[in-house]
Parts: sequence; C-alpha cells; structure tokens
Amino acid sequence: MSGQPAAIFDVDRTLVVPSSMEKVFVPFLIRRGYLRAPDLARYVLLYLARGLGGDSSAAQNKAHLQGKDPGELERLAAECFRIKILPRISAEGRRRLDDHRRKGHLVVLLTGSLEPLAAQIQQEMGADLALAARLEVKNGALSGELEGRRPYGAEKARLVRELAQTNGLNLDDSYAYGDHHSDYDLLDAVGHPHAVNPDHQLRRRATERGWPILQF
Repeated sequence: MSGQPAAIFDVDRTLVVPSSMEKVFVPFLIRRGYLRAPDLARYVLLYLARGLGGDSSAAQNKAHLQGKDPGELERLAAECFRIKILPRISAEGRRRLDDHRRKGHLVVLLTGSLEPLAAQIQQEMGADLALAARLEVKNGALSGELEGRRPYGAEKARLVRELAQTNGLNLDDSYAYGDHHSDYDLLDAVGHPHAVNPDHQLRRRATERGWPILQF
C-alpha cells in the first residue's frame, strides 16, 4: 500500500510528563484570577448531577469555564505553556518527534486537552496537525461545553482512520505513541505502535502483543 506514513503522538503523559496539561492549567487559571470559587463549584455540581465518574467524564465537564472570555483563555494558555508546561516536555519524546519529521512523516498530536493548549505544543514541536478538545463559544463567551468530537479512547482511532482517508496516509507504515489503556485502539490502528510510560493495563497488553515499551 502506498501513501505517506504518519507519526501520531498522544500528548498528556506521553510527550508532557508526568501529568496532563489541563491538570497544570486549571491551578494556573485560579492563581491568575480567571477562575474563582463559584466557577469551581459549578464544575463540581454539574459533575455530580450527571452521575458520571472517571477521568473521561471529568474531562468532558467544562462548566468551570462557562461565561469566560475565550480570547483571555488563549492568552493565559500561551503564558501557562511557556512557564509551566514547556519544561515538562520529554526530551526523548521531542527527539522521537523530530526524527519522524526529518523522515517526512506527517506528525499528528492527539489530545483530550483543550485546543488552546494543543495549539501551543503543536507550534513548539513543529507538528503538522493537532486534534484536541474544542470549546464551544456562544455569544462571544465560552458555554462550558465541548464542541465536536473529543480525541479520547476509541475516538482517537476513528479520527486517525479518517485522517488517513483524507490525507492519503499509509497506516500500516505509520507510528503511534500512547501511555494509557484508553489509547489501545489508536495503537492497534497502525503498523508500528509504541506504549510510552504505560499504565498497568496498557503494559500488559503491549507485552502480549509484542509492542515496544518506552520510557519518555
């Protein structure tokens, strides 16, 4: 099969270690006064009202951003990235990404974190594309909801297959890097999967499948 290979990187705890970009960003927004106690209370109330649990449901809940200025959020995302997130980028992850770029692979970042943060790391790393969680804007303010599809779990694999169709990519010759068991479908979609800093479940499955296990 012909077509350009891609190199697809999960971001949180794969390129940015040891935690996610949003876990760094929210305390930063509190310190800068962008988020206040009522905003955080709204987040908690919606979380409880939905009766959902786990990292995925928490990540879908953006009620703390309801009514906020999207332009100010972008400015603070750039500031937070420069001060707090940039030092957390893995040197080995950067080296791997640079190597793929030099080989002419299409470099794609996939993250469930917010688009303003993803735009910063895309620019810093020189990635071709970054797919992230897009915040809905209504009447010039953030609605507190996500818009469109959030790259998480099996959705990452679906997005990658769509990218392959629209961009003529050869997934059999492509590479993917992920840290979490929710990245399994993404890793399984390419010919060269890599488990990076894997959690217990992903480590076990990677060992069973004979996938390389890396530490960034």
